[in-house]
Amino acid sequence: MVAAPPVVPPGPPQQVTIPVSGAAGIGKLTITPPTFLERWGVVFVSVGGLWMLGICITLLWYYLTHLSLPPAQTPTIKPEDYKALLDLHKTATDQFRDSLSFAFDLMVTKTVLPLLTLLLGYLFGSKKANGP
Repeated sequence: MVAAPPVVPPGPPQQVTIPVSGAAGIGKLTITPPTFLERWGVVFVSVGGLWMLGICITLLWYYLTHLSLPPAQTPTIKPEDYKALLDLHKTATDQFRDSLSFAFDLMVTKTVLPLLTLLLGYLFGSKKANGP
């Protein structure tokens, strides 16, 4: 026989009081349920974190799959021509890496990260007023 689920009384959530005892005499710790803004703040922080992780993985994948190897040295190429080819390859690779760095900076560092730090500061820095 399966027991029926417990009935939750309607109304606002009740406060949970956890007794804390010890030599320091801390007293009681009261945990109040999160507010609407705190709940949605945690959801937003989670989505923002997943967005940043997705961007990082996508840019890393793109960088590794589109990265070209240096040109092969053959006996027919003169050393000064090969050095010029290597310099050109290094310049192209640097520009490619800089463009990805700019894209990451634009999508994560200058948009999502400031919003996340603002929201985290509110969530963990705000104090709740304890009622009577």
